[in-house]
Amino acid sequence: MGTPEQGDEFLGARWPDVPAISDPARTLFRAFDLGRASMKQIFGLRVWKELAKALRFGVGMPAGDTLALGGTFLVQGRRLIAADVAEHTGHVPPFEELAEMARERSSAFGTGPLASSVGPSGA
Repeated sequence: MGTPEQGDEFLGARWPDVPAISDPARTLFRAFDLGRASMKQIFGLRVWKELAKALRFGVGMPAGDTLALGGTFLVQGRRLIAADVAEHTGHVPPFEELAEMARERSSAFGTGPLASSVGPSGA
């Protein structure tokens, strides 16, 4: 996991209106049952395809524990309203889909969601 500052910088450029949670004690990793990557999840074909997309997206060098599989979760109050769990180390969360889901659900409930991205990118 990178530092909170690295997470802020990464998400600030991509999803600036959503706060992120840094989890250096890995409490959320355990709560959401996020694991560690296998060899296939590190070097598989899907990872290389996602890497090509990620480079176009503007992802820099990995930070922290690059074997930790991350996830992105939309939380509203005490309710989990959406989850995207990484299937491999090259996984890029569908930020646009999650943002749309957040807008739809927050207007339905009358409150704004909080997004939490947990992973080696530092958020």
